[in-house]
Amino acid sequence: MKCIKKILGATLVLALTCSAAFAFGAKDSSSSGKVERIVSLAPANSEILCAVGAYDQIVARTDFCDFPAELSAKPSVGGFDGKTVSVETILAYRPDFVYGTSGMHDFLKPALEAAGITLYLSKADSIEAVIAEVRTIGKLTGHAKEAESVASSMEKEIAAVKKAVSKESKPTVYYEVWGNPYMTVGNTSFINGIIQAAGGTNIFASVESDYPMISEESVIAQNPQFIIVPNMNGETKKSISDRRGWSSIQAVKDGNVFFIDSDVYSRPGPRLVEAVKNIAQILHPTVKF
Repeated sequence: MKCIKKILGATLVLALTCSAAFAFGAKDSSSSGKVERIVSLAPANSEILCAVGAYDQIVARTDFCDFPAELSAKPSVGGFDGKTVSVETILAYRPDFVYGTSGMHDFLKPALEAAGITLYLSKADSIEAVIAEVRTIGKLTGHAKEAESVASSMEKEIAAVKKAVSKESKPTVYYEVWGNPYMTVGNTSFINGIIQAAGGTNIFASVESDYPMISEESVIAQNPQFIIVPNMNGETKKSISDRRGWSSIQAVKDGNVFFIDSDVYSRPGPRLVEAVKNIAQILHPTVKF
């Protein structure tokens, strides 16, 4: 449970340029040229940096920044929530840019500003937000051209999926972030956008929240046609079916319970394209895109 909460904090883990929070110290990288020494405080952030070509500028990451594999060669500052990130540890790497997450790393602002270090806080609450941040990070790190290529490719691939499933029915989906207690995705989570882009209907899309806690009874009452669960949760089709009352759910009766790579789905970065395609294949197996 601690791990999934950390992932959610870092995203879910989060990237809209116009709503991202910037805290610039004396050395404002947006005006003094590209940044040279970056400490990345979330897995999705590290994936974006690597995708736009800024790998060599990363001087430290978190324990959870494990994709791409070469990130393992970078030293770690620890975890990525407020309880495990030390300002002193970050400063030891002499960064001129710290890439954090809004709502989780805001507490770093005073210390980093005092040290003249730029703090960028992202808030990824939609597919568009993630793509916008790819472009922004590309510009800030001196890789605008590479970032534009990545962002444009993401837009084209997602548009192709949307077009392919546009004439299909939109089956109802229950996405389980966690099962004890029950946690799902609401309409302000980028995962809700992934489900929609893939041609599905999130049964909790009307909930004004990113990762709301819900009751077991509410899932049963919604009777989703598909159930999608991250593989890190340790669930199986049998354990889902054995839950009280769940054997009557349409998804369970039809065998439409699927387990997906939690890292791919929980990180608001370039791999969300893979997530959209994966869910589209689950919901619309006969559609070609």
